[in-house]
Amino acid sequence: MTVVNKTKYLEFKCAKSPTNSDWHYVKRTNDKEGHDSAVVITTIVKKPTGYNFLFITTDRPPLKAENKALFCLESPAGLIADEDENEQLLDCVKKELLQETGYKPDKIFVELKNSSTSAGLTSETITYVTAVIENDVIHEKPLDDGGIIKDRFFIPVSKIYSFFNMVDTSKMSIASSTICGVFYALVRVKLLT
Repeated sequence: MTVVNKTKYLEFKCAKSPTNSDWHYVKRTNDKEGHDSAVVITTIVKKPTGYNFLFITTDRPPLKAENKALFCLESPAGLIADEDENEQLLDCVKKELLQETGYKPDKIFVELKNSSTSAGLTSETITYVTAVIENDVIHEKPLDDGGIIKDRFFIPVSKIYSFFNMVDTSKMSIASSTICGVFYALVRVKLLT
């Protein structure tokens, strides 16, 4: 493998394909043995009317630059051990959730590890967790992550399918990781109720 270019968070690399031709891909610089590159935190908040998904709307430069969408619908997420190489998964979940939403989780369920985000493009793998907030209390003002996070909002669990179907995908891309996380969280909600 050859490093073609490197930034703080990404390496552009080249490896040989099965036919011995060059295969270019991207690697996260925080990628280390023993943990995935990132964690996606599907967040469920208990409201007086029942459980709600907490989503964020983000302004992602690659989507805008390529005219794919103005915004992206996502779940909270973060890079594992990007600032502290000893950071553990659950510590990362708690930190990222607090920073991006202001919530502290009451329960965290690890749903899936070592999930490839796009195996032909990147070596990045993610862990999916479901975070349950039983007490709807904001513990600190959430960050905007350098202007990336534009909005936070709730969708009742019972309305998730109709919500996804009404999203105008010409303006808003839905992150595939968000949809996958919702799949696991729906099973978790059934166990909680």
